[in-house]
Amino acid sequence: MSRSRKSPVMPESEPVPGPVGQLEFEAARDAVLAVLAVYAEQIDAEERRSQTDDTLLARLIDERIAYGAVLTVLQTSDAVGIARITEAARADLARLEEDRPGG
Repeated sequence: MSRSRKSPVMPESEPVPGPVGQLEFEAARDAVLAVLAVYAEQIDAEERRSQTDDTLLARLIDERIAYGAVLTVLQTSDAVGIARITEAARADLARLEEDRPGG
């Protein structure tokens, strides 16, 4: 006795993921990951200094944690939210790059 299996049907209320949405999501994710990488570099550099600035180190760690949370928000964001996250992350990345020694 064979059973026929119906293919799963996506409910009409759920948006169908499209390639444009995926590209926007990846751009936002990449921007957030770039900011996280800069924070990681700054934290590493500060920890290597002979006279570590504990206040600066704590601030950098807090900012990195907050940005890590953005990745979770990004996963549940709509197109408008993704665009906002991308814009904010790119602006923050530019600011952080500017603030780097020699930047």
